[in-house]
Amino acid sequence: MNHAVNWEAISAIGQIVGAIAVVISLIYLARQIRSNARATRRAEMRSTLDSLYQLIRQITEHADLAELRSRGYADFESLEGTDRARFLSYMHAQFRIVEDVYYQNLEGHLDPHRWRGFEAVLRDVNARPGVQAWWRSYSH
Repeated sequence: MNHAVNWEAISAIGQIVGAIAVVISLIYLARQIRSNARATRRAEMRSTLDSLYQLIRQITEHADLAELRSRGYADFESLEGTDRARFLSYMHAQFRIVEDVYYQNLEGHLDPHRWRGFEAVLRDVNARPGVQAWWRSYSH
């Protein structure tokens, strides 16, 4: 009995196995990319929240800054000199962090429950007369 090897069939089977391996590799790669993207978004959010916590910690650790923030929130126009400059720096830092959180929310990187809580605090801060006066002057 003569068994002839059908090299075309073996080649076709090899190509099918190779194609399946490529598809499996692409699926694995897509999952890894998605997982890495989620991890990157979580790290970005953590970094943003850390910046916010640092700003809050400054207020709690430095009574003079807490007092300045209270005066600025109440009446921005009454601040002069160094107090005005410090309040401007504080507000700039605060609103840069808020801006970052806002864009992360728009991109779907923030849990909706967390955003609603954050937004409620922002509404309270933005309702302050001094913040509104600051915004009119520096919203550009």
